[in-house]
Amino acid sequence: MNYKRNKRGSGGLSTRIAIISDIHGNFNALSKVMEDMEKFGVDEIFCLGDIISMGHQTNEVLDMLCKLDNLSIIRGNHDDEVIKVLKGAPTRITGEEHNHHLWVARHLDGRFKPFLESMPLSMDKKIANYDMLLTHYHLNPDNTYCSINMSPSVEALDAIYKDKSYDMIMFGFGHDHLHYHFESSQKVFINPGALGITLSEYAPYTILEIDKESINLVHRQVPYDRNGFIEGLKQENPPALDFIMNVLLKERG
Repeated sequence: MNYKRNKRGSGGLSTRIAIISDIHGNFNALSKVMEDMEKFGVDEIFCLGDIISMGHQTNEVLDMLCKLDNLSIIRGNHDDEVIKVLKGAPTRITGEEHNHHLWVARHLDGRFKPFLESMPLSMDKKIANYDMLLTHYHLNPDNTYCSINMSPSVEALDAIYKDKSYDMIMFGFGHDHLHYHFESSQKVFINPGALGITLSEYAPYTILEIDKESINLVHRQVPYDRNGFIEGLKQENPPALDFIMNVLLKERG
């Protein structure tokens, strides 16, 4: 894949960034999104975590991500739980969810373990004049995740980051897995949506074009073989399959 930097518009040299999140082991979706990125000549890719778990295509997803030299990636809560399993570290997760993480760890190709373990919890980036935070969700001072706000608003987000100097905060975590884009007078908040847990045959991601004078956001919806992903998941039959199918993918019956 050829990603290149171009001059665009009166703002001079600009950068195009693809923002993806919550792949959840869905290679069918990820591969089509990567193909779509080629149309836009993106310079960088920001991945906001939860790249594995839920879906069954763990190694295919990791193989594709590991080959990208323009990738900035952080870990999400599901990545974190699989890493704990690999390290034999304690966890508060129990029941079918923990059994699912055990299943993912058992099927993981060992050559991807260092890649997973190297992913930070959050990351600071600076592009043009903008200071950015990449995080899977808002963090408490002890680096645990805050409780999920099911009805996010720009006022609530501004309150969380009022003492932070970031211009942009990018996050991907949320039970509804939908994308959000809020702007206040001081900050821009971007959630690109869950690429791999979708209720339709379209995988979402966001393209951010930025230079010293302006930013522009494009939210993309890319068609992929969702039925093939679901049938493959059923054949693998991982723990917590009923929850994944009925609650997350809404594939009841």
